[in-house]
Formats: sequence, C-alpha cells, structure tokens
Amino acid sequence: MNVLVTGGTGFIGGEICNKLLRKGHTIVLLTRTNDKIRADFQKPGISIVPYEYAEDSKIPLELMEKIDGIINMAGEPIFTGRWTEEKKKRILDSRINITRQLVECLAKLKGKRPRVLVSASAVGYYGSRIDEALKENDKPGSDFLAQVCVKWEAVALKALALGVRTVTLRTGIVLDKGGGALAQMVPPFKYFVGGTIGSGKQWFSWIHREDMTNLYLFALEDDRLSGPVNATSPNPVKMSEVSATMGKVLHRPSWFPIPPFLAKVIMGESAQVVVTGQKAMPRKLLKLKFPYKYPTILKALQDSLN
Repeated sequence: MNVLVTGGTGFIGGEICNKLLRKGHTIVLLTRTNDKIRADFQKPGISIVPYEYAEDSKIPLELMEKIDGIINMAGEPIFTGRWTEEKKKRILDSRINITRQLVECLAKLKGKRPRVLVSASAVGYYGSRIDEALKENDKPGSDFLAQVCVKWEAVALKALALGVRTVTLRTGIVLDKGGGALAQMVPPFKYFVGGTIGSGKQWFSWIHREDMTNLYLFALEDDRLSGPVNATSPNPVKMSEVSATMGKVLHRPSWFPIPPFLAKVIMGESAQVVVTGQKAMPRKLLKLKFPYKYPTILKALQDSLN
C-alpha cells in the first residue's frame, strides 16, 4: 500500500513508519517539522511532503490520488506545557484542521479513493469515570479532552459516507522507553520520591508502544475493523498498581503520594489526565483476537524501564 501519514515523526509515528517500511509499504509523510527531523526520515520508501496544518491549508488532490490508506496522528502534544487558553486552542485546532482537510480532499476525488482512514483519538473521549467498564458505544464525557475527542472523531467519521473504511483509535496512555507518559512518571522514582499520583483509585487505561504501533497496521490492513476502537491493553489497572509496579521494576520505594491538588499545582489542568481515569476495554480487538505482545502492566514496565 501507498500510505499517507500525518504526525509520523513523533513517539508513536516514527515507529509506525519503520514498521510500514519493513512490511513493504511506501509512505507519503506530511510533516511541518524542522529540517533535522526531516533528514532522519530520508529513507527509501518515504516521500516527505512539507505541510502546514493551518486552518486554510489544502492537501493537493494529485497527492491523494496515489494513496491507498491514511494514518492520521497529527496534533499538538497533550503533556507538554500548561493548558493555557492558547494551548487548549492549539490542542483542538491542530487535530480538527488536518482531519477536516483530509476528509475534504477525499470528497473532491473523482476517481478511486483510499480504502481506509485510521485516525487517532483517545480514551479521554469518555471523560472521568469511576468503575464502569467502558465499551466503544458508551457515551462521551463533558470535560475539555472529551469534547476534543468527540469533535475530532466526528470529523474523521465523515469519511464513512464517502465509502472509506474509517477507524478512530481511542488510545490509552502509551508506555515505552524514550518518551510518552513514562518520561514524566519515572524521574521521581529515580530520586526515591516516587508514588501514586492522585487517589490511586482511578483507573489507568494503557497500552505498550509495540502493541500500539502494531495496532495501527492491523487497523490499516484488516477490513473487519471499523468505527471507534478502544486502543488499550485488555488489562487496565488502578493507578496505585501502576506506581507499585514501577517501584518494583525500578527497585525503588513507592511511598510518596502526590495528592490531586498538588498534581494540579504542578501540571495545571492537564493533571486531569492522570488524577481521573477510565476503565476502557478493547472489546472490538478482543473479538478479533488482536495479538497483544504486552498484555500486563508488569510485562510492559519491565520492557520499558529495564
């Protein structure tokens, strides 16, 4: 397949591009990143197209005419910087703009359209839930991140009416070395002040990066998958178990709790991602027997932290 990728230079996207190449796919990479990062992706099989995700940008029709499938992951990072009103606007606009541009370009195509659009979303769609085991047809939440996900998915799913199989992956917290949530969670443990964030009773829906990147390819290639998909491990855990397991793997104590109010002082409004939670269950993936490599938090953290 010739695959158009947005957001392909990040923590998840870079590994997806590597796997696409290893499986024999070719890539058209839309990127607004700097020349150094572009140079890192100068590989056989990748065509780099500089692109600004501004509201009035337009994807050239001649580019889309050659595409068989789309992976759409572009968006302002959630965990970097405090959520000022300007930051929140970037979080929303960066996701909506590129997704809308993709669907508008699909609608203008006169001939063959790409077979599939795999677009990112997040378990934040459900808002803060207590102990409810959430499946893909459950109602969304009402907080900021939930509404971002609702609007983001609504734009992506317009491609269904164009005859394009569309998958929106509601991603949990992605775990692996070198980035993501662990980059912020690990340092306190190294200084012997690690512990539970928030009450510890909130659910932590997670997935290892290896499984997450495999899932993008699975969604791209398997016609049985469509619509919203909970992209999480089949074994969500409470935050207290995450902290205890991190301490065990790192051979550090896990005794220094960070109460919700302190997390909000440190992180601002973005603290809601870790002090609240959801128990998102990957019902569709389990039904299709998706092959998880890291189904448990212990195995995932042993690989990520050692």
